[in-house]
Amino acid sequence: MSVDLPIEAASPGEAVREFWAYVRDLGPAELPAYVWPVGDELAMQAFVLGAEANQDPEEE
Repeated sequence: MSVDLPIEAASPGEAVREFWAYVRDLGPAELPAYVWPVGDELAMQAFVLGAEANQDPEEE
């Protein structure tokens, strides 16, 4: 598992503080986790709070 966020900060320590503050503020109700079978990145699915969640704004 990994979490990647583009963060601009004055120092590496400040970037880490901003990263964790952002993750903590979003929490599991808003921060999706993306899961896919090894070797099949196109089969990626998003989950929020353990339930599959559509992350495509063009799809209903």
